[in-house]
Amino acid sequence: MRNQSRQQFRSMFQVKVSNSRNGSLIGYVEDISESGLKVVSEAPFVPDERLHMLVQVREGEIAQFDLDATCKWSGANADTGYFEGGFCLYQPPATFAAMVERVRIRRDALEKISVDNNKAEQADAYLASMSA
Repeated sequence: MRNQSRQQFRSMFQVKVSNSRNGSLIGYVEDISESGLKVVSEAPFVPDERLHMLVQVREGEIAQFDLDATCKWSGANADTGYFEGGFCLYQPPATFAAMVERVRIRRDALEKISVDNNKAEQADAYLASMSA
């Protein structure tokens, strides 16, 4: 059972993951929490392999986090043709957890606005049907 909620990215290409030792592209973050992330890649991951990742997040300006992570699972996604891997972070910096919390707050606010707008549209449609 997860202790934190995961945040999914509408466009997985918002958060790039590179090897922090040689700069090669590993993939892109699909979802993220304070203690782990799901990465999508063109190449499979090796479970139990430890990677040193540089995660680049566009938050107004680019924020970079140097993370140490272990692959917990890996598999192919038959729908997309990409490989996915779940990574557990080893001692992520507090600034990383703060970034995840900011993303969560922003997403919650956007979802509330979306729900409120949908309710207003439904009310307008109902009122229009009543006056017709």
